[in-house]
Amino acid sequence: MIYTDSAAERLASSTVRARPSPMGRWLKAAFPHRNAAPAQAYTPRDRTREAGKLRTWATTVRQTDPRFADDLFAAADRHEREE
Repeated sequence: MIYTDSAAERLASSTVRARPSPMGRWLKAAFPHRNAAPAQAYTPRDRTREAGKLRTWATTVRQTDPRFADDLFAAADRHEREE
């Protein structure tokens, strides 16, 4: 695309808006979690805690599906032993 002198001058003299556009305000309102502060530093995994959560879930499932609960308990044990 070839700019004429007047188009190039208009492009060079255009300023960036100081206020957010209506679309920008809408996006911030629609997705507030994207505006949150950055995540904190990486924390190492706690395999014991994760296995405990899995065992808690297995306990809640035990009455309705004992085989699945057994699989979850076994997975928790394997997860806890991994390094």
